[in-house]
Amino acid sequence: MKKRILILPNILLSIIILMLLPVNKCLFSQSIDVGTGAELNLGAGTDICATSFGNITGNVTGSGTNCTEAMPVEMMNFSASVIQDNVTLSWRTSSEENNRGFEIYRSDNNSKTSWYNVGFVKGNGTKNTPSNYTFSDTKIKTGKYYYRIKQIDNNGNIQYYDLSSLVNVAPPGKFELQQNYPNPFNPVTKISFTIPFDSRVSLFVYDLSGREVSVLLNNKFLTADYYSFEFNASNLSSGIYFYKIVTEKYSGVKKMVFLK
Repeated sequence: MKKRILILPNILLSIIILMLLPVNKCLFSQSIDVGTGAELNLGAGTDICATSFGNITGNVTGSGTNCTEAMPVEMMNFSASVIQDNVTLSWRTSSEENNRGFEIYRSDNNSKTSWYNVGFVKGNGTKNTPSNYTFSDTKIKTGKYYYRIKQIDNNGNIQYYDLSSLVNVAPPGKFELQQNYPNPFNPVTKISFTIPFDSRVSLFVYDLSGREVSVLLNNKFLTADYYSFEFNASNLSSGIYFYKIVTEKYSGVKKMVFLK
């Protein structure tokens, strides 16, 4: 009797194993890194579905397949363009299923050790036709950056898409004092400028009579980059003011209007 009792669980276990054997699919929402000396073996019947294979210095072997199972969002392309210190990301999907949207991440300068969430773009839910998306990451310091987007569906499932190349925000090519924004303003505005090489910089604000009313920078050493400083005129009266930048190689003056 005891032998018969033991046989039944063994039969059930064998049936379960046989049912599971043909189904050998793995779904990964993040990229797979295959390090030097490592080997990823895709056995027969295995389907590894990942957004990307990154840092492949090891070997990927086996008779399994890579990503034959459809993903919730089918990405067609992902690219970036740079104008001065502004980065514009563009991507296109061929179809979407239950797509809530995309979180945008930027890395540390020339590194993938830390990622920072810099924005979100709403998705189109479920759609069987192509969709185009853009995101602008503005006022970026000079350097080289990696970008990635995290697609999130309405159930909380995620998958990552990495930009294939570094984005280079190069130092400016010339000195330039830009028009403050907003202008007219009340009571806060931003004054931006560029310096193409390391310099000592002073930034002053004068009233219409030429009287100095504010010192934003006083002979401060700055590296070549794009800069923006906030000017608060809450303690001043409405009127026309001038701001002036002075460096070893360049000086410039622009007018701004404060309206309470």
